[in-house]
Parts: sequence; structure tokens; C-alpha cells
Amino acid sequence: MAEARPSGDDDALPYAQQQHHREPSSSLTTDESKLLHLETVASGADISSDGKQSGEGLDRTLSEQGQSSATAPSTNEPARSTVDPTIAKHVSDVLSSEVETTVPVSHVHLVWLNITFVGIPTLLSRLKQSVASAKEFAMFLKKRSIIEDDHAQSLRKLCRSTQDNSRRPEHRQGTFSRSYDEMIFIHDRMAENGAHFAASLHQMHEELLELIANGERGRKMWKANGLAAEQKVADLEQVMRKSKTKYDSLAEEYDRTRTGEVKQGGKVLGAFKAHKSAAQQEEDLLRKVQTADHTYQNHVQTLQNEKAHLEKLARPEAVKALRELITETDAAVTLQMQKFAALNEKLLLGNGLVVSPFKNNQAPEGAGKPRSLRQAVAAIDNEKDMNDYVAGQHGKIQPYSEVRYERNP
Repeated sequence: MAEARPSGDDDALPYAQQQHHREPSSSLTTDESKLLHLETVASGADISSDGKQSGEGLDRTLSEQGQSSATAPSTNEPARSTVDPTIAKHVSDVLSSEVETTVPVSHVHLVWLNITFVGIPTLLSRLKQSVASAKEFAMFLKKRSIIEDDHAQSLRKLCRSTQDNSRRPEHRQGTFSRSYDEMIFIHDRMAENGAHFAASLHQMHEELLELIANGERGRKMWKANGLAAEQKVADLEQVMRKSKTKYDSLAEEYDRTRTGEVKQGGKVLGAFKAHKSAAQQEEDLLRKVQTADHTYQNHVQTLQNEKAHLEKLARPEAVKALRELITETDAAVTLQMQKFAALNEKLLLGNGLVVSPFKNNQAPEGAGKPRSLRQAVAAIDNEKDMNDYVAGQHGKIQPYSEVRYERNP
């Protein structure tokens, strides 16, 4: 008997069991509700620290705009797709498919079975695709996190070195120095935002790795259990077919011996030994036919029991578990992609609030209100800086003395 080789790679793939990945966040409609949504989803990776100008502006804006959008109806939410009855029937047929067997018979070789599984290998292949996508997205997040972290660290070093150099006496002071410091501070805040963004991406990468590891363990288990049950039924069916072939052959030989039919060549069919009489030959064949019939009945009963167990318990359990794994893995990856989109929006919004914070009309003038990068640069007064620098040298002026001609006596 040739072994049946199930299709698919032996490498096991995902078993998504992280409960927080089960329900992906719903899509929101207006720009304000999108901001509120991204603030909620990405709360674990704050880009702006407390007390900073961009963080305060972001929280204040989200709270104000969230109130106005709380009552806004959802108009852009995608409608749920209806399942085509034909597709649903095809899916049901595949998942509950029987073992398809072909039994070619050769006069020289033994009977063999070519076994083709449909339901469970299909789900295993689909689960393998889900895990491959999860691995690829996890690798993307890892590389993106490294790029963002390197950029943030380089920007921080640049800000520190530039700030140290700008405070040397050979550089300009006055309004230019203050505006230059504000510009460096804004870039340092942007570097901080990038560092928080990179840390969030790294955390998402770790979560996906855990998801993939759990999925691979689950796939190995259900691949072994599910295909083993299918293979056992296929093996029992092969044994049953062999016993039926033997039983039919002995029954035909017994009928021919009982009726005295002769084969080509003059030998009586079923004459095992020349010294046995026809009655003894018939009795021996009858005993063998009864034994083969009993064996065939036992094999049929065993196959029926195992097939009933497969159809009622083993196969539905494996199909249900694999479908849950696929659903959880796909939902987890989708949720991480939604979180990635929200973090990108928050990064850009945070940097935008650092470069150009919202105006607070209630704050008094000169109360430490943060200025935008444009306002800081516009505050440079070159004429004033030059006059202040020149006026600062006034103390070095020597007392005025009139030049007189003094004759030598």
C-alpha cells in the first residue's frame, strides 16, 4: 500500500489566540471622529509627553472636536458584504468533503489507493497564507521601527550639537538666538515623537511574533490530529477493499468448484491438492469463504464506526479549530494594520502641532504661549540685533579728548 501524502508544506503555521485581537476597530466617518479614534487606539504609544505644547494642543483639539462629532451619524461605514449562496454551498462542500479514493488494479502489482484530502488541507493552506502575511507585516514593522529610531536618534544628536554650537560667543545672539533655540526645540520634540512612534512599532512587532508562534503551534497540532484521523479512515477503507476482493475471489472459486466448472488447461478451479476429493475441496473452500466473509464484515463495521466518528467529531472539530485560527489571525493582523494607520496619523498630527500649535485665545499675551516655527522665525529682528550688539560695545569707548598743539617751552 502506498502511503498517502497530504498536500501542503510540513512547516506549521499560525494559531492566533490573543484576545485583544479579536475585534478590529470600526472605521469612523468625519475627520474629527478619526482623530478621536486614533487617539484611543494609539493611547499606548504617546508621541507627545505630558506638559509639552504639542501634547496639550492635541488633547485639547481631540476633546473639542470629539464632542461635536459624537452625535454625527456614520455615513461612510462600509456595508457588510452578503455571502453568495453558491459560494457558501461550495465552502460547506469543501469543508465536509469525503476522502476521494481511486483503486487501480494491476495483474502484477498489488492494489493501491490514491488518497486526496480536500477540506482540512485547504484550511491548513489558507492558515499558512495568513501566517505568511503576518510574518511579512511583522518584518515590515521591525524595519520601519529601526528606520524611525535611527532617524530620531540622529535628529536628537543634531539638535544637541547645534544648540551647543549656537551658544558660543562667536555666534549671533539676541532675537536670532532665541528663535534659533525655539527651532532646535521644535526639532527635538519631533525627534521625541519619532522615538515614541518607533517604540510603538516595535511593540506591535513583538505582539505579531507572539501571534505567529501560537499559530504555528496550533497548526502543527491540528495538522497532525486532523490528517491522522483522515488517514486512518483511508487506511481502513483500503483494508476493507482488500478483504472484499479476497472474499469475492473465494466465493467465485467456491461456486465454480461446487458446480464442477473447469479452467482452461483441464484443471478444476480450486483444486488445492490432487489427492483431495471434490467434497473435501468444496468443504475447505466453504470454510475459507466463511472466514473471509466474517473478516470482511468486521472490516466494514470498523470502517463504518471510524467514518462516523470522523464525520461527527474529528473532522468538524478540526475544521472549527482551523477556521477559528484563520479568523483570529486575520483579525489580529487587520487590527495591527489599523493601529499602524492610526499611529502614522498621530505622528504626523503631533509633528504638525509642534511646528504649528493651535492658537489659544484665552491665554494672555506673553504667558509662555508656544509659538509656531513660522512665528519664531518671523520674530528675528536683524536691525535690533545689530544695534544691540553695537550698543553693547559702548562701555569700551575711551573718554573724548580734544587734540591740541602744545609747544615745547
